Amino acid sequence: MKTFLTLFFLVFSNSLFAQKTEILHAVNSLGAPIYSAPSFDSQLVGLVEASNNIYVDKTIDKKVKKRISKDLELEGSWYQLNLDLNFGYVHSSDFSAKPTELIIEHSDLQTVKLFGKELEKKEFTEQTVIDGISYPVKKRVTAYEFATINETFFDGCHNTEYLLVGFTLSEAYHQLINLHSRKNNNRIEIPSIISREGNVWNLSDLDAIQELKLHDLRDGKFKITLYSCT
Repeated sequence: MKTFLTLFFLVFSNSLFAQKTEILHAVNSLGAPIYSAPSFDSQLVGLVEASNNIYVDKTIDKKVKKRISKDLELEGSWYQLNLDLNFGYVHSSDFSAKPTELIIEHSDLQTVKLFGKELEKKEFTEQTVIDGISYPVKKRVTAYEFATINETFFDGCHNTEYLLVGFTLSEAYHQLINLHSRKNNNRIEIPSIISREGNVWNLSDLDAIQELKLHDLRDGKFKITLYSCT
């Protein structure tokens, strides 16, 4: 009987390590499953925790889609890993070559961010006119290597727009899930996809988060939008 392992680090001999050409980081907030064979129907033998690294032993070129919902499938390949005396297999949609930053949020929830280094942050106030009356609107823009976050604060509501550049669909989806999951009684709850309209996926509300959407802008550009009100 095989023992189910939680994989924090993969340790290789120096000779095997020298053969590795790519280091990848787990971006699935629930952990990236390790299978006994390159099939989603095979036995689960381990888990790569979010933000931890793997060294790919071999890539199986055949493209396989991982089903998230009836409206979203993430295309990728199988990676073969050397697990001491056996091989394990993970799906590439759970990983990214981008450097990851692991943030510990409230309730000890781990969040993986793929934004890269912070480049600039600006905060300012603009005026908006409603029924002839001018009101102040606070705005904040944070620029990163691979993302820009635009935030608006007004009348108890917080509107947020993430612009992602150089992302795959898998990376954009997992970034959304990492940003907007919650921990409830030691269980991680993630937004689910409820519908798709063209290149826009609509996700379920979670607590104060409303109208959570993932937009595919093409050419590696994605947008995440949402608002929350108190």
